[in-house]
Amino acid sequence: MAGSIREKLETALGAAIVRSKPLSGGDIADVSLLTLADERQVVAKRPRMDQPDTTAVEKMMLKHLASKSSLPVPEVLFQSKGILVLSYLPNSGTANSAAVAKDAARHIAGLHAVRPKGNRPFFGFNKDTYIGPLPQQNKPSDNWCVFFRERRLLAMATSCARTGRLPSALMTRIENLAAQLDDFLPATPVSSLLHGDLWAGNMLMDGDHVVGFIDPAISYGHNEMDLAFIDLMGGLDPVFFDAYTEFTPIDADFFKDRKSIYQLWPLLVHVRLFGGGYVNQVEQIIDDLGF
Repeated sequence: MAGSIREKLETALGAAIVRSKPLSGGDIADVSLLTLADERQVVAKRPRMDQPDTTAVEKMMLKHLASKSSLPVPEVLFQSKGILVLSYLPNSGTANSAAVAKDAARHIAGLHAVRPKGNRPFFGFNKDTYIGPLPQQNKPSDNWCVFFRERRLLAMATSCARTGRLPSALMTRIENLAAQLDDFLPATPVSSLLHGDLWAGNMLMDGDHVVGFIDPAISYGHNEMDLAFIDLMGGLDPVFFDAYTEFTPIDADFFKDRKSIYQLWPLLVHVRLFGGGYVNQVEQIIDDLGF
């Protein structure tokens, strides 16, 4: 850590840094557990040299979640160019997978109960954000189908195609699906605050409960987006969905068609980042939908 940043950080925290220990799980950033002279522990995230500096946006997103919802998230303690420091949430892993899934469902249903300001339909956010290292377009729309088509599906598919990650024939098929999304997606579903990158890897578990949610990619949109992400990425006991419905009903059409359509978003994110087998998963969904 550069001397000037270290001095600013120690001043902000009110204590000297005495130890640093690497933490696992950072795909685009180096993550460390810092121990301070007064025995407090904090987490420092520093984007790697080949990755964009997303620290200011992550700070904003965590603060939005903290101020608008009861979702447990780390407290932002310090942010400067190239570094974000958060409170440390002790987590020992999962001891009871069913209990953790039920606790996650309670928290996520509470998050999804948060609505945007105003009485008119609103989908998006007042700023563009990131999902991982990739830009996430959030220009608001009053039509969810339009927002998902333009800001999610086509935006990421186009990025994949331009970088050679997506075959042109598959891009054409995605465009054909996009043109008919009105047949599958509601125009004005209830708008919920979304985590946006929601899977077990972005949850901190401690025994039988979730102590924190990290690495958000927030916006306001259809709650089924988060649910589709969880279903795709796994990591939670299947009891999660039954537990979620105790707080918020899940429409049957979600499992029929919408789940796979919404899963195209995280799959295309993975295509853009990694290519490979994720292209085949995208193609399988397009096949199943008949495009």
